[in-house]
Amino acid sequence: MIEPLARLSRLGRRLGACRQGNAAIEFGLSVPILVIIVFGAYDYGSAYVEGIRLAGAARAGAQQSLYDPTDWDNTDRVEQSALEEYVGHALTQSEIDVLPVSAAASTFCGCSDGVTLDCSATCPGGDQPGRFVTVTLSRAVPLTLPYPWSADGHVDVDRAAVVRAK
Repeated sequence: MIEPLARLSRLGRRLGACRQGNAAIEFGLSVPILVIIVFGAYDYGSAYVEGIRLAGAARAGAQQSLYDPTDWDNTDRVEQSALEEYVGHALTQSEIDVLPVSAAASTFCGCSDGVTLDCSATCPGGDQPGRFVTVTLSRAVPLTLPYPWSADGHVDVDRAAVVRAK
C-alpha cells in the first residue's frame, strides 16, 4: 500500500505535467483588459482629435473679427464663422440649430496688465484698452464603451480662442 502522501505527490506531478488549456485560460483572462485598453485609446484619441478640430475652428471664428475692426462685437457672425470652419462649408440657421457643436462668442476690453474694464475707460497706465474677442466651441463626444467614470456616455470637449481686435 502506497502512503497517502506519496499518492498525492504523484497526482501533483501528473497535473503539473499536463499543460493543455493554459494558453486558453491566460487568453480568456487578458482579453477583457486588452479590449478596455484598445477601446479607451480609441475613445480618448477621438476626443483628442475633436479637441484639435474645435480649437482650429474657434481660432478661425475669433479671427473673423479682425477682418472688419469696426464690427468687432458682432458675436453672431463670429459664432457662425467658427461653426462654418468646423464643418467646412457655409451654413444656414437651420443647419446650425442641429449641429452637435455649440459656439459662444463674447467681446471685452482689457489692458496689457490683465485688467478687464469698460471700453470707454482708460487703463491704469493711461493707455487705451485693447478690444478682445473670445470664442468657445463645445461638443459632447460619444464613447464606445460605458466607462464607470462617464455615467452619461460621452466626454465633454471645450476649446476657446482669444484674439485682440485692435
